[in-house]
Amino acid sequence: KIGVVVMHGKWGNPSQLSAFASGMEASGYLTANIEMPWSGRRSYDTGADGFVAEIDAAIRVLKDKGATKIVLVGHSLGAAAGLHYVTRKPVDGFIAIAPGHSPEGARLAAMFAASVAKARAMVDKGEGDEKAFFDDFNTGNRTKQISMAAKVYLDFFDPTGPMNFINNVSKILPGTHVLWVEPTGEEAGLKGLTLRATALIPATVKFKKVEVDAEHMNAPGKSVEVALAWIR
Repeated sequence: KIGVVVMHGKWGNPSQLSAFASGMEASGYLTANIEMPWSGRRSYDTGADGFVAEIDAAIRVLKDKGATKIVLVGHSLGAAAGLHYVTRKPVDGFIAIAPGHSPEGARLAAMFAASVAKARAMVDKGEGDEKAFFDDFNTGNRTKQISMAAKVYLDFFDPTGPMNFINNVSKILPGTHVLWVEPTGEEAGLKGLTLRATALIPATVKFKKVEVDAEHMNAPGKSVEVALAWIR
Protein backbone atom coordinates (compact mmCIF):
# COMPACT_ATOMS: atom_id res chain seq x y z
CA LYS A 1 0.00 0.00 0.00
CA ILE A 2 1.03 3.59 -0.64
CA GLY A 3 0.93 6.17 2.13
CA VAL A 4 0.71 9.88 1.33
CA VAL A 5 1.63 12.63 3.80
CA VAL A 6 0.20 16.03 2.82
CA MET A 7 1.38 19.41 4.16
CA HIS A 8 -0.37 22.77 3.71
CA GLY A 9 1.24 26.16 3.07
CA LYS A 10 2.08 29.19 5.21
CA TRP A 11 -0.63 30.52 7.54
CA GLY A 12 -2.95 27.80 6.19
CA ASN A 13 -4.48 24.61 7.53
CA PRO A 14 -5.21 21.06 6.35
CA SER A 15 -8.59 22.05 4.87
CA GLN A 16 -6.73 23.83 2.06
CA LEU A 17 -5.37 20.44 0.97
CA SER A 18 -8.60 18.51 1.54
CA ALA A 19 -9.39 18.14 -2.19
CA PHE A 20 -5.92 16.78 -2.85
CA ALA A 21 -6.05 14.43 0.14
CA SER A 22 -9.51 13.22 -0.86
CA GLY A 23 -8.22 12.47 -4.34
CA MET A 24 -5.47 10.32 -2.87
CA GLU A 25 -7.90 8.49 -0.59
CA ALA A 26 -10.35 7.89 -3.45
CA SER A 27 -7.55 6.09 -5.28
CA GLY A 28 -6.99 3.79 -2.34
CA TYR A 29 -3.97 5.48 -0.81
CA LEU A 30 -3.56 5.84 2.93
CA THR A 31 -3.42 9.58 3.55
CA ALA A 32 -2.36 11.86 6.41
CA ASN A 33 -3.29 15.53 5.90
CA ILE A 34 -1.49 17.10 8.85
CA GLU A 35 -1.47 20.52 10.47
CA MET A 36 2.06 21.93 10.37
CA PRO A 37 3.84 24.40 12.72
CA TRP A 38 3.38 27.28 10.23
CA SER A 39 -0.42 27.04 10.25
CA GLY A 40 -2.44 30.11 11.13
CA ARG A 41 -3.40 28.52 14.44
CA ARG A 42 0.03 27.23 15.49
CA SER A 43 2.09 30.28 14.42
CA TYR A 44 5.47 28.56 14.16
CA ASP A 45 5.39 26.75 17.50
CA THR A 46 8.39 24.57 16.62
CA GLY A 47 11.40 24.71 14.30
CA ALA A 48 13.00 22.47 11.69
CA ASP A 49 13.77 19.54 13.96
CA GLY A 50 10.22 19.75 15.27
CA PHE A 51 8.50 19.57 11.90
CA VAL A 52 10.85 16.77 10.77
CA ALA A 53 9.74 14.81 13.84
CA GLU A 54 6.08 15.49 13.01
CA ILE A 55 6.56 14.17 9.47
CA ASP A 56 8.31 11.12 10.93
CA ALA A 57 5.33 10.53 13.22
CA ALA A 58 2.82 10.81 10.35
CA ILE A 59 4.85 8.33 8.31
CA ARG A 60 4.95 5.89 11.24
CA VAL A 61 1.15 6.03 11.53
CA LEU A 62 0.74 5.24 7.83
CA LYS A 63 3.25 2.39 8.04
CA ASP A 64 1.40 1.00 11.06
CA LYS A 65 -1.70 0.94 8.85
CA GLY A 66 0.15 -1.08 6.23
CA ALA A 67 1.84 1.45 3.97
CA THR A 68 4.99 0.05 2.37
CA LYS A 69 5.80 3.07 0.20
CA ILE A 70 5.65 6.72 1.28
CA VAL A 71 4.99 9.82 -0.83
CA LEU A 72 5.54 13.20 0.84
CA VAL A 73 3.53 16.12 -0.59
CA GLY A 74 3.85 19.81 0.26
CA HIS A 75 2.29 23.02 -1.00
CA SER A 76 4.18 26.34 -0.89
CA LEU A 77 6.03 26.49 2.46
CA GLY A 78 4.94 22.87 2.94
CA ALA A 79 6.91 22.04 -0.21
CA ALA A 80 9.95 23.93 1.08
CA ALA A 81 9.73 22.01 4.35
CA GLY A 82 9.37 18.75 2.45
CA LEU A 83 12.45 19.70 0.47
CA HIS A 84 14.37 20.07 3.74
CA TYR A 85 13.03 16.69 4.88
CA VAL A 86 14.21 14.81 1.78
CA THR A 87 17.76 16.07 2.33
CA ARG A 88 17.73 14.13 5.61
CA LYS A 89 15.28 11.22 5.38
CA PRO A 90 14.49 8.79 2.55
CA VAL A 91 10.99 8.64 1.06
CA ASP A 92 9.81 6.84 -2.07
CA GLY A 93 8.44 10.01 -3.64
CA PHE A 94 8.27 13.74 -2.99
CA ILE A 95 5.76 16.07 -4.67
CA ALA A 96 6.47 19.81 -4.44
CA ILE A 97 3.37 21.81 -5.44
CA ALA A 98 3.96 25.53 -6.10
CA PRO A 99 6.97 25.57 -3.77
CA GLY A 100 7.77 28.81 -2.00
CA HIS A 101 9.78 30.31 0.87
CA SER A 102 13.45 31.02 0.11
CA PRO A 103 14.90 33.13 2.95
CA GLU A 104 18.21 33.32 1.09
CA GLY A 105 16.64 35.19 -1.85
CA ALA A 106 17.73 38.82 -2.11
CA ARG A 107 14.26 40.29 -1.65
CA LEU A 108 13.29 38.16 1.36
CA ALA A 109 16.74 38.39 2.95
CA ALA A 110 16.46 42.18 2.91
CA MET A 111 12.87 42.07 4.17
CA PHE A 112 13.77 39.81 7.10
CA ALA A 113 17.20 41.28 7.92
CA ALA A 114 16.13 43.32 10.94
CA SER A 115 14.12 40.47 12.44
CA VAL A 116 16.92 37.97 11.79
CA ALA A 117 19.38 40.29 13.57
CA LYS A 118 16.96 40.66 16.47
CA ALA A 119 16.52 36.89 16.75
CA ARG A 120 20.28 36.26 16.56
CA ALA A 121 20.88 38.79 19.33
CA MET A 122 18.31 37.04 21.53
CA VAL A 123 19.88 33.63 20.89
CA ASP A 124 23.35 35.02 21.62
CA LYS A 125 22.06 36.26 24.98
CA GLY A 126 20.67 32.83 25.82
CA GLU A 127 17.09 33.90 25.06
CA GLY A 128 16.47 31.60 22.11
CA ASP A 129 13.37 30.08 23.70
CA GLU A 130 11.89 33.51 24.46
CA LYS A 131 9.14 34.80 22.18
CA ALA A 132 9.07 38.12 20.35
CA PHE A 133 7.38 39.58 17.30
CA PHE A 134 9.19 39.01 13.99
CA ASP A 135 8.46 39.86 10.36
CA ASP A 136 6.82 37.34 8.02
CA PHE A 137 5.79 37.52 4.37
CA ASN A 138 3.39 35.49 2.24
CA THR A 139 2.25 35.32 -1.36
CA GLY A 140 0.12 38.18 -2.57
CA ASN A 141 2.51 40.63 -0.88
CA ARG A 142 0.97 39.94 2.50
CA THR A 143 3.08 40.84 5.52
CA LYS A 144 2.57 40.63 9.26
CA GLN A 145 4.46 40.24 12.49
CA ILE A 146 4.14 36.93 14.29
CA SER A 147 5.12 36.05 17.84
CA MET A 148 7.44 33.04 18.04
CA ALA A 149 10.61 31.84 19.76
CA ALA A 150 13.78 33.51 18.48
CA LYS A 151 15.48 30.21 17.66
CA VAL A 152 12.44 29.07 15.69
CA TYR A 153 12.48 32.29 13.68
CA LEU A 154 16.08 31.64 12.72
CA ASP A 155 15.22 28.10 11.63
CA PHE A 156 12.69 29.42 9.13
CA PHE A 157 14.07 32.83 8.14
CA ASP A 158 17.86 32.86 8.55
CA PRO A 159 19.30 32.89 5.00
CA THR A 160 22.01 30.48 6.14
CA GLY A 161 19.64 28.28 8.13
CA PRO A 162 17.97 24.93 7.48
CA MET A 163 15.30 26.39 5.17
CA ASN A 164 17.78 27.77 2.62
CA PHE A 165 15.90 26.58 -0.45
CA ILE A 166 18.75 26.41 -2.96
CA ASN A 167 21.03 24.61 -0.51
CA ASN A 168 18.33 22.04 0.13
CA VAL A 169 17.70 21.44 -3.57
CA SER A 170 21.35 20.51 -4.07
CA LYS A 171 21.24 18.05 -1.14
CA ILE A 172 18.21 15.91 -2.02
CA LEU A 173 19.10 12.32 -1.18
CA PRO A 174 20.25 10.24 -4.17
CA GLY A 175 17.55 8.06 -5.70
CA THR A 176 14.65 10.21 -4.48
CA HIS A 177 11.78 10.47 -6.97
CA VAL A 178 10.67 14.12 -7.21
CA LEU A 179 7.63 15.60 -8.97
CA TRP A 180 7.76 19.41 -9.17
CA VAL A 181 4.40 21.00 -9.96
CA GLU A 182 4.42 24.62 -11.18
CA PRO A 183 1.12 26.47 -11.72
CA THR A 184 0.95 28.40 -14.99
CA GLY A 185 -0.37 31.44 -13.10
CA GLU A 186 2.37 31.40 -10.46
CA GLU A 187 3.78 34.68 -9.17
CA ALA A 188 6.87 35.89 -11.03
CA GLY A 189 9.14 35.60 -7.99
CA LEU A 190 8.20 31.98 -7.37
CA LYS A 191 8.55 31.15 -11.06
CA GLY A 192 12.07 32.53 -10.84
CA LEU A 193 12.74 30.41 -7.77
CA THR A 194 11.60 27.28 -9.61
CA LEU A 195 13.80 28.15 -12.58
CA ARG A 196 16.87 28.58 -10.38
CA ALA A 197 16.17 25.60 -8.19
CA THR A 198 15.29 23.00 -10.79
CA ALA A 199 18.51 23.75 -12.66
CA LEU A 200 20.37 22.51 -9.56
CA ILE A 201 18.57 19.20 -9.04
CA PRO A 202 21.30 16.58 -8.60
CA ALA A 203 21.72 14.04 -11.39
CA THR A 204 21.19 11.30 -8.79
CA VAL A 205 17.58 12.44 -8.26
CA LYS A 206 14.78 11.03 -10.44
CA PHE A 207 13.16 14.33 -11.33
CA LYS A 208 10.10 15.38 -13.31
CA LYS A 209 8.59 18.87 -13.65
CA VAL A 210 5.03 19.50 -14.83
CA GLU A 211 2.80 22.55 -15.21
CA VAL A 212 -0.84 22.73 -14.18
CA ASP A 213 -3.41 25.32 -15.21
CA ALA A 214 -3.72 27.00 -11.84
CA GLU A 215 -2.56 29.83 -9.61
CA HIS A 216 -0.52 29.52 -6.43
CA MET A 217 -3.34 29.01 -3.95
CA ASN A 218 -5.53 26.60 -5.95
CA ALA A 219 -2.63 24.55 -7.32
CA PRO A 220 -3.08 21.55 -4.97
CA GLY A 221 -6.65 20.89 -6.05
CA LYS A 222 -5.62 21.16 -9.70
CA SER A 223 -2.70 18.78 -9.18
CA VAL A 224 -4.56 15.63 -8.16
CA GLU A 225 -4.56 13.91 -11.55
CA VAL A 226 -0.93 14.66 -12.40
CA ALA A 227 0.09 13.47 -8.94
CA LEU A 228 -1.88 10.23 -9.26
CA ALA A 229 -0.45 9.56 -12.72
CA TRP A 230 3.08 10.13 -11.45
CA ILE A 231 2.61 7.95 -8.36
CA ARG A 232 1.22 5.10 -10.46
